[in-house]
Amino acid sequence: MILLRRKPQRFLALGLCITLLFFGCIPTTKQQVIPGNGINVILAIGDGMGWEMTRAGAIANGNPMYASGQGQGLNFQKLTGYTLASTYGTIITGSDGKLSAVNSALDGSNPATGKSSVLKGFNFNPAFNNGDSGNLVGYDIARGGANPWTQGNDKEYIKQNPPDSANTATELYTGVKTYNNAMGVDIYEQRQTTILEQAARHSKSTGLVTSVPINHATPGAAASFVNRRNKFSNPSPDLDNILQQTLTIFKPTVLLGGGHPLDTENSNAVGGWYNWNYIDKFTYYELTTKPKSNSYGYTFLERGKNAAKTLLETAATIDPNKGEKLLGIYGARGQNGNLPFSTANGDYSSTGLNGSSLFSTTDENNQVPLPDKVRPLNSGETDAKFIKKEINENPTLADLTQAALTVLSKDKDGFWLMVEGGDIDWAAHDDNMDNLIGAVKDFDKAVGTIINWIGKNGGWEKNLLIVTADHDHYLTLNPNFPKLLAEFGAEKLTYEKHKPEEAGHFWGSDAKIKYGWGSHSNHLVPVYYQGGPVKLDKYVGKEITFVDHHPGGNAETYNVPGVASAVDQTHIYQLMLETINAPAAKPKESK
Repeated sequence: MILLRRKPQRFLALGLCITLLFFGCIPTTKQQVIPGNGINVILAIGDGMGWEMTRAGAIANGNPMYASGQGQGLNFQKLTGYTLASTYGTIITGSDGKLSAVNSALDGSNPATGKSSVLKGFNFNPAFNNGDSGNLVGYDIARGGANPWTQGNDKEYIKQNPPDSANTATELYTGVKTYNNAMGVDIYEQRQTTILEQAARHSKSTGLVTSVPINHATPGAAASFVNRRNKFSNPSPDLDNILQQTLTIFKPTVLLGGGHPLDTENSNAVGGWYNWNYIDKFTYYELTTKPKSNSYGYTFLERGKNAAKTLLETAATIDPNKGEKLLGIYGARGQNGNLPFSTANGDYSSTGLNGSSLFSTTDENNQVPLPDKVRPLNSGETDAKFIKKEINENPTLADLTQAALTVLSKDKDGFWLMVEGGDIDWAAHDDNMDNLIGAVKDFDKAVGTIINWIGKNGGWEKNLLIVTADHDHYLTLNPNFPKLLAEFGAEKLTYEKHKPEEAGHFWGSDAKIKYGWGSHSNHLVPVYYQGGPVKLDKYVGKEITFVDHHPGGNAETYNVPGVASAVDQTHIYQLMLETINAPAAKPKESK
């Protein structure tokens, strides 16, 4: 039984405002805009990029196989700060009587966000769940391991009730523990104030950059408040969806990523049709027919000839001090709205192919997958021409990052920016080592772009950079992985070597099965950081503060034990908020 300090509180009006501001609940009155301190906060998220994924990327860059700790070989591993973070969320028994991390505390009688009734008899229990009680998943270092390179005493433990990207993103952006599927809302489906909003209230420009659709979980949770992550888009005036809330309520200064409607499926080898999953046709029409005068107030760009050049040239013309904003939607054909898939050797040979055809076509008794080989080609188009076209018509994640920095750096009050490498997660779900290494490398190039920019724009005193994962998967590299990777290359290890001893790695808890797990895990994830006036180190091993705002009841604050030698994702939110609230950096005296 975890011992908890419980603090029932009855807040007066002033105390309520202060507490809600700090812990993320939306205030009831409009807050005054405060001058910014000129400090920039940049959060780079490798979606699903656990410790083993970073190690695979470092090894692929030619570095020796390290056995523990921060490692070296990638740009973000050069940062001076390093720790681990817990990622768990809540777990609630739903109206069907089943205990699940996907359940909110509402009964689901109304699909609209926050409109259902609270589950009958529900009262939040801030204990770590032991199978029959407690509403926090928690993390047990004895069972799961004190760190990702140390095996716990229960290799199945980290599979149990893992978080998703919506939940973890909401924790990172609001400091509130919540349920899987939650996008900027707590367990009662109530809107929380995100770090993007906090930055805007301090006169800072804001940006969201991703390699996946702009209204997917990781970018979307910073700029929406919906109860289900698949509420991607509906035409205005319907606002119970991510895209309309992002564009009309949160209004980030820069919004760049995937989600383009051109041919997001590849089940048939016929290109050129549109799918309206991530953006509805009415919003798309408004943006494309009025790229500089649309009702959303954005300069709009989309995939097209020489996309990277057009993006960077346009970014140079956008001035956030005049209220100007930049929106770019890209995505390769056949890839469900994602940027072109890179590979370990950077040849983009996976572009246009289904990124979910390995794990899904195998099982315990059949370890020979059936990888997708069909691209949605236009008439007369070859595979080589297809790949060349997709690369030309889509920027890289590094290009998107550079464009965002070009725009946001014009704001002297500073900015908050999130950059996501979302295709790392897709590769890990598919148990695809070739795509995984390519995605990690692409993400690392984007981080390299950030680090180079920081060096030329105020250095580490004026900039805070945090690089982390939202959650982990379940990958294990065998000791022979570096040798096999050097001998055969990642492509052959992925598509031709189907036994762990031949591939040098496996997914899941069974060392004899290569394709043994295609989902998330509860592993602690790495955090690399540097810069800013406040240090993350002070949160290592500290308690996690959880505030329960039961509708119609009193707010109650709970202090939950932290994980030794680690921070929690809610601490990362607190670090960003403290940095945004910090006094302006004093200019250096000239000698």
